[in-house]
Amino acid sequence: MPESPDIYLVCGEEPLCAVGAWVHRQLDADPRVQRVSVDALIRAFNTLPRSPALVLIQTGAALTQCLPQFPHWIHRWPSLQILLFGAVSAPELEAFYGQGGCDLVPPALCNIEGVSRYWNTKLDYFERQAEVGRQRKRAARKLEASEASLQVVAQDQALGVSVQKLLMPEAPLRVQGLTVAHHIRPSLMLTGDFIQYSLIRPDEVLFCLADVSGHGTGSALVTVLLNEQVERLVLKAAGDPSFTVGRMMAQINEALCEAVFDHHVTCVLGMINLTENQLRYCSAGHFPHPLLVQNGSVQVLEAGELPLGLLKSKEYDAVQLALALEFKLLILSDGVLEGLQDDALADKEAMLTSFALGDSGEVEGLLDRLFEVSDDGLADDASVLSLVRKVGYDR
Repeated sequence: MPESPDIYLVCGEEPLCAVGAWVHRQLDADPRVQRVSVDALIRAFNTLPRSPALVLIQTGAALTQCLPQFPHWIHRWPSLQILLFGAVSAPELEAFYGQGGCDLVPPALCNIEGVSRYWNTKLDYFERQAEVGRQRKRAARKLEASEASLQVVAQDQALGVSVQKLLMPEAPLRVQGLTVAHHIRPSLMLTGDFIQYSLIRPDEVLFCLADVSGHGTGSALVTVLLNEQVERLVLKAAGDPSFTVGRMMAQINEALCEAVFDHHVTCVLGMINLTENQLRYCSAGHFPHPLLVQNGSVQVLEAGELPLGLLKSKEYDAVQLALALEFKLLILSDGVLEGLQDDALADKEAMLTSFALGDSGEVEGLLDRLFEVSDDGLADDASVLSLVRKVGYDR
């Protein structure tokens, strides 16, 4: 035990009874003990830098004078033990415990000479309680520091959310009856899903949905690089009609490999030519597969390549498909699968196919219609990119 805490012995003018005499014999020569009057005790307690361990108060006038101070002492020093000794009446005992007193020195001890274990037990208890108090204060300081750090993180995350919104389309793209729109529902504040689409020529649209592995800030930072790469692709594709989707995908892959992120990226990148009614797309390990609905049926676009960011020399081949005058193309992130209620993957795929065939493809409320129940607490970001063309009017 560290240096012994102080013990204050407070006596009144009443004669000592057998218990009081025993207390005095036990503590009179103990260097840990200071004998004081009530007034001296109150003055001392106003200036003490640390908590005493024990205060022993004689019954009678000393107790009556000290009782009003109990709440203040206990509030200031939660580990302080206030003990009462001497012949005590029932009203005194009730008042003592009612104000926060701890213990009554057992009368039986006065018949056993030389017993000091009682005081050592009380002192050991004080030290344990004092250590608990110190640990609580340290924990409270750590908690305050953690809360301050979390507040900074929350502010940074909120800023990151604003930045990510600026990276992605602000509004749907509408051209020649085609509506391109998206919705991202992140599992955390920041998302590792990235969506971009742009008109590169009057009749040609470039679109991209990418899903970065992992969660949180690390994945979100990769979307910044993706946005930079897609912006470059849009500019290059606008000036070079021969710039293929496969070469675009290879360029993004090379940039991710050179960045040496500890993440890989699945991606669907494509172009739609509204004059030629053609879709050219490339899928880099993305799942679930895009769903193309036209002529009353659903086509699962299963072509897939290696995810981005794994092999720098990888080349990507595009697939070309003819489009009907009216069609729906839904591209979903794998977080959408987490929100579906079926357990088996095959059942989830079948559910997505059925949903794509029967749904309007309108982005607003699409995830709610798909999940059917609350999706609170999604394990992964859920995103959808919708490309819907209707003939006869621009939506």
